[in-house]
Parts: sequence; C-alpha cells; structure tokens
Amino acid sequence: MQTNSTAAPGARSVGRRAATTATFLAALALGACSVDEVLDVPDPDVATPVSVADKSALPVMRAGAIGDFARGFQGGGDAEDGIIQNGGLLADELEWAETFPTRREFDSRNMQTVNGNINTLMRFAQRGRTSAARAVRAYDQFDAANPARAEMLNLEGTMITLIAETFCSGTPLSELSDDGSTVFGDPQTGTQLYNTAIASFDKSLTQVGSAAGTAAAQQANFARVGRGRALLNLGRFADAAAAVSAVPTAFSYVTEHSENSGRQNNGIFVVMAVNRRFSVADREGINGLPFRTEIDPRTANTRGTGAANVGFDGTTPLFLPNKYPNRSAGVVVANGIEARLIEAEAALQAGNAGQWKTIHDAIRATVGLSALTDPGTPAARVDLHFKERAYWLFLTGHRLGDMRRLARQYQRGIETVFPTGAFPASKGGGAYGVDVNFPVPFDELNNPNFTQCLDRNP
Repeated sequence: MQTNSTAAPGARSVGRRAATTATFLAALALGACSVDEVLDVPDPDVATPVSVADKSALPVMRAGAIGDFARGFQGGGDAEDGIIQNGGLLADELEWAETFPTRREFDSRNMQTVNGNINTLMRFAQRGRTSAARAVRAYDQFDAANPARAEMLNLEGTMITLIAETFCSGTPLSELSDDGSTVFGDPQTGTQLYNTAIASFDKSLTQVGSAAGTAAAQQANFARVGRGRALLNLGRFADAAAAVSAVPTAFSYVTEHSENSGRQNNGIFVVMAVNRRFSVADREGINGLPFRTEIDPRTANTRGTGAANVGFDGTTPLFLPNKYPNRSAGVVVANGIEARLIEAEAALQAGNAGQWKTIHDAIRATVGLSALTDPGTPAARVDLHFKERAYWLFLTGHRLGDMRRLARQYQRGIETVFPTGAFPASKGGGAYGVDVNFPVPFDELNNPNFTQCLDRNP
C-alpha cells in the first residue's frame, strides 16, 4: 500500500513488503525471549514495539506504518471498520445494508460507548498513528534526512486530523514506548488535536520544504495539503489557503492496494462489493445529498447484479461506487483538488465570490463539467461549495468533518445538516438520533486520565 508513481523510489513494491512486517518484527522479538516468555502475554490486544538495531530495518517499519495507516483509514479485507466507511455511514454518503445492530447505531446517529465496532474503529486509527510515530523515531535515529521520515510525519499528522474529525472532543493520544510501557495520554480537544497535527506537518516541511528531488517534493505537497486541512478545521481560512498555495492541482498521494492479502485489499471495495454491508446513499434523512440520483462523474455508482443486487440484509438495494471497482483500487489521501477547494473556501470567506467561482470552474473543467451557476447569496454559495466538496472528496474520509464544520463554523442547525427524521421502516424504523461524531469507546476507561468525552458537539 503506497503512493502513486511520484512517491519515493520503490513505493509500488511497499504493499508486498508490508505483508512481511508482522513476521519480521515478531522474529526480532523472539530473538530476545525464551519459549516461556513467548507464552506470557500480559495484554493480547497490544503489539509491543521492538528496538530497531540499524538502518536496514527502516524500510520494513515504513511498510508497516503505511499498512497500519491504510487499515485505519479505509479498512481491509481482514476487517471492515475504517474511518472512510463508518464516517460515511454516520454522515450521508453511505447507508446501512446489513444486520449488525452496532453499525445500525452509526447510520441512525444513536451510538453507545460499548459498541464493539467503535472500539475497533478507534483501535485501528490509533494504531495507524502510533506506527507512524514509531517509524519517525527510528528514522530520527538512523536516517533523519530520508524523505520517508517526512512521509511518516505526514501520515501521523493526517491520522490525528482524521481522529479529530471523527471522534468527540476529549480523545486521548496515548503512546506505547519502545520498552513496551504505556504512556497514557490526556483527553484532547479538537483544537488541541488539530494543532498537534499541524506540528507534525511543520516538521515534515522543515525537513523537505527546500530539498531537491521528486520524493521530497511529493512529501512537501502532502504536508501542505494536510496542514491546510487542519487549519481549515480551526477556522483559519486565509492561513489554510496560504498553506496550500504551492501545491500543484495534479498532485496526489494515494494508498495503493492489491489482491495479495486481506491487509492489502481496498477495504471499501471489500465491505461494499464483497461483504455487501453498506450501499451508496441518496438523499438520506431529508438532508442527505443525491449521491446516486444526481448523475455526476465524481460520485458515479452502479447497482449490483446477481447476489450483489441487494445488501447483506436481503432487502436494501446495493449501489456500489465506481471509483473503487476492485481490491486493488487506490484511495486518495490528499491531492491538489483538495488544495484548490481550500483556496475556494478562503475566497468565499473573504467575500470574493468571483474568485471562488473561478477556482471551482477551473477544477470542474478537468473532468469535463460545465461552469457553476452562481446562486447569488452567501448562504447559497456555502451550500454549493460544500456540495462540490462532497462530490470531489466522495468516500475519502472528508464528509463527516465537513458536516461538522457546517454546524460549527457556519452556524447551521445540526438537524439541517445531518440525516434526520424517521429512520427507514425497512431497517427497523424509529427515528434518527442526535450524534454528530463517534464517542470514545468504553475500553478507553483503562486510561486513568480519561472518564468520558468532554462534549459531543460538532
């Protein structure tokens, strides 16, 4: 799993190397243990870090960190709880098409902290973050000038941003040190998390911002987009636009996938096309966007055929996103289109509707779409802007954060943004709840610094 051809040399083979990571690290650990010690597992849910002896281990750590990031970001064939899928389910991109009541809680906006799928979602997101952080420490020790160090910082910062967009205020960032001890984190507000992410992107830019070479330029652009995204969440619109101004529209950082193993599969394809758990939604709960019925190349989808005509529940019509047609389909993490969207929003905030429209029209032309019609009022322009973002960034882990921003930064009523009203009778009926984010799961009570979310506000 790795980036497109503009990434660091050897990037396309990283997915195959990632499959060996667990075996490699286990072998390192076994070399220092007796058979009795191997059988002594104090916590089977924790993979204890091991020491890196020299520079030769760094590519394997990088591969493992990329794999762990991708697993938390978009799931994998081995499990289904990625941020993209479940965030899309809480938002309006996807609808529940299975029988698991835990994920029905996501779709209906009515969650319990003891929900096992939330626990899995958090676990893999935090694993993606800490794997990248451990890789950064290893590069610091053995090869600090390598652009791969900047890549690990970018993955760490991106996952922190995703955690802030997905979970409630009060999410801790704990650490597992190289000696195996746990350093429990304190609850963090969204503002604190976004600033922590920005610090990671700043470190990446410090390393590669002026360095020559394709790999360095790739990571610099990744850091700029990540930094702009975090600043946008903080409401620092002009700063966000400045952060991404140098990013080419053609830039893209993509996790690559393959058929080789469940860990390397595109998890969105697996959960939707293979396991038939979720379907592309359409005008969900009054407020949802028409992702299916408004024909648009950015959200193109197809009704499943044969056994895949309906979801796992046997009744929900199954619509599959064309952008993820197989287990090998790549997933965009950050790109130049997002940079332009950030600039457009900053222009809108500054009252420059002409510049806002010019930016949108230019990127729409890249996929053969006609120019926008200016709706004429500030509120209507905001609506159109967020719709354009939803279509451009469809199923890439942005929609939930954007819906929360509409409520938090644009003072939109939550029940005018999120799915609301009667939950479909075909799915058990009742009403949509009030959740706009995921709670920190019950298992976090193992952390003595944590008691509950600081708040569940957007």
